[in-house]
Amino acid sequence: MSVPRCARCHTGHQIERTAAVLSLAALIAYAASGQLDRLLGILPASAGERTAAAIWAAVACLPGLAWIAIRRGRLPWRRLAPRRLGYGRHHSAYLELRAEGWKPGAGPLHYWQGPPNPHRPPPANRPRRLIGGFFELLGAGCGIAVPLAYFQGYEELAGVLIAATAGLFFVASKIKPEDWSRGVR
Repeated sequence: MSVPRCARCHTGHQIERTAAVLSLAALIAYAASGQLDRLLGILPASAGERTAAAIWAAVACLPGLAWIAIRRGRLPWRRLAPRRLGYGRHHSAYLELRAEGWKPGAGPLHYWQGPPNPHRPPPANRPRRLIGGFFELLGAGCGIAVPLAYFQGYEELAGVLIAATAGLFFVASKIKPEDWSRGVR
């Protein structure tokens, strides 16, 4: 038998995965369209074409921003899961069922309405919070530097800063605990 999962968590995790795939697909489509080459100065382009490429770059980043907001729990939408996907693997009811021989399943099984966990997960240690905060701050700095580098004529540097911003925010989301964004310390 498989460990059940509530319908809200199942739907919320599907939405999060879909947003992640769409954000990656939007960036790939942007790069494949040739707009990235115009933005970085690889292809010759007029000022108007570069501006259009910058606008399309911002549009291509919107699904990624939505995914980050969903992952960090910043959207007040009731269909989103209250916790990230890996959170349930540490829940006491899940661990008991796994000890009894149950296997993880995709769910949802609507009849299973387990009580909410009254115990909060332990807070992350201070170095982990500091490292995650440092990466977020560094990512924000890179994001601010992108338009400055682009409009000063350093298109290649702007492209590197875009990639660095995305990478730093991704690493920061992995280092900092999931409840840190909810104010639980």
